[in-house]
Amino acid sequence: MNKKNTKFNYGWVILTILCLGLALANYSQYQVSAFGTQITAEMNLTATQFSTIATGPLIPGIFLSLVSGLLVDKFGARKILTISVIITCLGAVMRVFTTSFLPMYLCMICIGVCATFLNANTPKILGQWFSPTTMSLGMSFFLAASNIGITLGQGTSSLYSGMKGAFIGSAVMAVIILLLWLFLMRERPVAQSETEEKVSIIEGLKVVVKSKTVWLVAVTLFLSAGSMTSLSNFLPQALHAEQGFSEATASVVTMALTFGSMVGCFITPYIYKLFKSQKLFFIVYGIVGALGYVFAWQLTSNPVITFILLFITGIGCNGFAPMIMSMPVQDPKIGTKYGGTAGGFVATVQLGGSVLIPTYVIAPICQTATGVNFQLMFGLFAVMMIVFIVCAMFLPNKKEAN
Repeated sequence: MNKKNTKFNYGWVILTILCLGLALANYSQYQVSAFGTQITAEMNLTATQFSTIATGPLIPGIFLSLVSGLLVDKFGARKILTISVIITCLGAVMRVFTTSFLPMYLCMICIGVCATFLNANTPKILGQWFSPTTMSLGMSFFLAASNIGITLGQGTSSLYSGMKGAFIGSAVMAVIILLLWLFLMRERPVAQSETEEKVSIIEGLKVVVKSKTVWLVAVTLFLSAGSMTSLSNFLPQALHAEQGFSEATASVVTMALTFGSMVGCFITPYIYKLFKSQKLFFIVYGIVGALGYVFAWQLTSNPVITFILLFITGIGCNGFAPMIMSMPVQDPKIGTKYGGTAGGFVATVQLGGSVLIPTYVIAPICQTATGVNFQLMFGLFAVMMIVFIVCAMFLPNKKEAN
């Protein structure tokens, strides 16, 4: 028997701890949206302040995504990413003791560091450990882990006695995952036939900035992820205020959005094959997402039907993400050599929009004297998905390549 062919690929262990790290960060982040009403009341927050806290974990993505990619391309993944996991663990632990806006905001920023580094560099890491076909599957698992973290963060609030207990739970998980990371994370071994080429930071930036594929991926993900993240943050409050759902029911129903996104990551590649045109594929998905933003949450006060509609919305809004995120690394001009830099650039644009637009543009527009105009807010998120459709028309046509 050929031992070489049966040798276990340690990349699956690497993928597992990458998934755990991202799931933890998102779980900790979206606990805030689940306890949004309680946090807003106890800390006396405005809609803008709450959005600032809720999107705090995305702030590192604006300033550190590109930096993290450059550093990983230069010095390797294990050293750089370990630092990010430690920072996130500290943020989750310190959050237990916060009682006001500023400390909470700082802790949330720390919690987002790990997710920032992982989102930017996982395509590069998986590209080193797996073949292109298996890499797409790995990205589906990775993004599914992201959605699992979000879903559990929003949906398990009723299992805790209150906000403080939930924060303690995520802090304990953070410590456990940090220990697993320290023991299991490693660099891919370099074969004797391979040469370890040092990557120039300046050269990497030049290659990435000149790449049409990288720019298109960045803008499309900025639009789809930005609207999805914003909706997830405000949806529990909208269901509670407009539809009369209890906070616990609103949190469970909101889970449908990210659950649909998670399922979409796995079924979308098969649905994609049914379309003769890639452009038509993105048009259909974008329209499903946009309509869902406007109607899914307010068509009925029946939580079961609302759950189903939001599940479909989640598929339409984010099911295509693994396919789009893998495009830069599969571009011969980028590859794994500049994969970290490309991933960091994409994440910078993507997360920048996720923070700036909902917090400093949409939330102030929708704030009224009596509260938040959720119909207008979610309508604006739908507009972002329509713009996404337009931008997706220019993505590299993988069907033609096949």
